[in-house]
Amino acid sequence: MADPFLSIQNIRKSFGTVTVVQDFDLDVEAGEFISLLGPSGCGKTTVLRMVAGFEEPSGGSIVVGGRNVTRLKPNQRNVGMVFQAYALFPNLTVAQNIAFGLKVAGAPRAEVDARVAELLEIIKLPQFGDRYPYQLSGGQQQRVALARALAPKPKLLLLDEPLSALDAKVRVSLREEIRSIQKKLGITTIFVTHDQEEALSISDRIVVMYGGKAEQVGTPFEIYNRPATRFVANFVGTLNVLEGTVADAATGTVRIGESQLSLKGALNGARTGDAVSLALRPEAIALGRQPGRDTSLGGEISDVSFLGSVIRVRVGLGPNAVSLDTFNNPTSPPPMVGEKTEISFSSGDVLVLH
Repeated sequence: MADPFLSIQNIRKSFGTVTVVQDFDLDVEAGEFISLLGPSGCGKTTVLRMVAGFEEPSGGSIVVGGRNVTRLKPNQRNVGMVFQAYALFPNLTVAQNIAFGLKVAGAPRAEVDARVAELLEIIKLPQFGDRYPYQLSGGQQQRVALARALAPKPKLLLLDEPLSALDAKVRVSLREEIRSIQKKLGITTIFVTHDQEEALSISDRIVVMYGGKAEQVGTPFEIYNRPATRFVANFVGTLNVLEGTVADAATGTVRIGESQLSLKGALNGARTGDAVSLALRPEAIALGRQPGRDTSLGGEISDVSFLGSVIRVRVGLGPNAVSLDTFNNPTSPPPMVGEKTEISFSSGDVLVLH
């Protein structure tokens, strides 16, 4: 098996007595798009800055393309980086901003001009070369920042929350463009974000970080559907958590309020009488008994929110409550608060949280 293109082994970083990254490992294949996802302060940007060379690790190693770059300066790593703040030169035109790194490297004028023209096409701003940054929208400025990072043809592209300063609609369109450009160029990319939807929608794999460590590494499908820890389950997507008690560990029977349900999955070592937390995604739950769902619980509608195409319903289940979404049906009014109901789901969709 070929060696990974980027190998981060046992990276650690401390500032004084505070450790912000600890025992972090990650192998990235050539051409992969990896997102580092987590809340503020989890260490994701510090990992990115260590890969870029802007922070020196307190321990561990970073290998890019078979070359150990752990102690090299940023300009010796052939890595492109796009920051949260666009960091464009205000006194230079768009074309001059994109060309900056190439000119510093001493590239011939004809090569610089051809590369700038190529990148202006890629970022869909071919007529904007003579404009200045202040004449562009935020989304356009971030495209220029991306083109500037790509101009020297780096081996590795690093993006540090590049979309966080943009409004929601622009964020969605620009993240799709970034992914499209990344696929077209085949460049290995590390993308830092705190936005779970962003990470789920564009990544080949996601590294969920918490407390300076990687909680779980996996595809978006794996991270969402099979979270490895309670933190991942709660941080990625909306989650309903039911608190119950193991009634019979041998058969996987759990008591939830006045009801019992039988789980097909393992109870993670829980024994009869133990308290246990069961998690369900909203889309795994349906109102009423539905074909193909082997488990049901009785409850009462506690809240109904009409959101247009979707109706969000909250159902009280004794000491527990769950949220679920149903599609709006113009011929059928939504359920009423206080109405008795049942929810149904497949026992195989229940996650037992650590």
